[in-house]
This record gives sequence, C-alpha cells and structure tokens, in this order.
Amino acid sequence: MLTHDELIFCIQQQYPHAVHGTDFWVFHLVDQETGAQLSDAQLYEWKLATPAPSADELKALVKQHGAAARAFVVARDARIERERRLKIADTLVYKAMDTGDVERMRLAGQYRQALRDVTTLPGFPDAFEWPQVPAGLADLLPTNT
Repeated sequence: MLTHDELIFCIQQQYPHAVHGTDFWVFHLVDQETGAQLSDAQLYEWKLATPAPSADELKALVKQHGAAARAFVVARDARIERERRLKIADTLVYKAMDTGDVERMRLAGQYRQALRDVTTLPGFPDAFEWPQVPAGLADLLPTNT
C-alpha cells in the first residue's frame, strides 16, 4: 500500500521545489478505531502554478520512484528510532556515572557507541539487528520508554 510519505517522496522527485503542506497535500484513508491505513495515498490539493499531475502521471511517478521512496522512508524511520534509542543510552550513561560503577559506565558507553555505529551495519536500514541494552544496565532503564 502506498503511504503518505512515499507519495510525497515520489512527487518531490518530479517537482523538487514543491513543499508538502504548502504547495500540495496528500492523504489516505485510515480506520477510525485502529488508525491503520486503508487505502493508497492520493493527491488531495495542488497549489502550484503548474497543473497538478494526473492520476496516470502519479502512477508513473510511483512506478519510477516507488522503490527509492520505500527505501527513503525505511532509512528515515530507522534513523528516528536510532535517535530515540540514543536518548535512552545517554540516560543510561549518566545513571551509570551516578552509581560510580566503572563496569556499568563501560557497558553503557559501549551500548551508546554501538547505537552510533548502527548505520554502518550490513543490512542497515531494513535488515539488521538493533544492539541490545546490556543486562547489567536493565535496572537503569527509564520506565517511560
């Protein structure tokens, strides 16, 4: 199913100066109870001086750029998740420092570095394994993650 972000990516390949939310808007239907996407994304509104792409032109853009769009979205989402995990890792480092336990500080630092290096792992961003929080730090994890 074509997502909102994938359609935006495809449109911006043809119209690189077009800004979603200003020059054009896209949408897709969602289930009101679950929030799950129910339909392919579609062009909702077009504000540029050039004519809006037709449905056939959009299909051609998706055919041409769809794989790159999916790769872009997967990579972006993996980097967002990496940033979230790095914030937790920073907390672990600071809490380990507060305990004064050199071994816990070492483990926390290694975990944080492994997260920094995740973008260099084979298979990143779609076929790799996230580093795991070392067992010796589990009690330092924030409770609201």
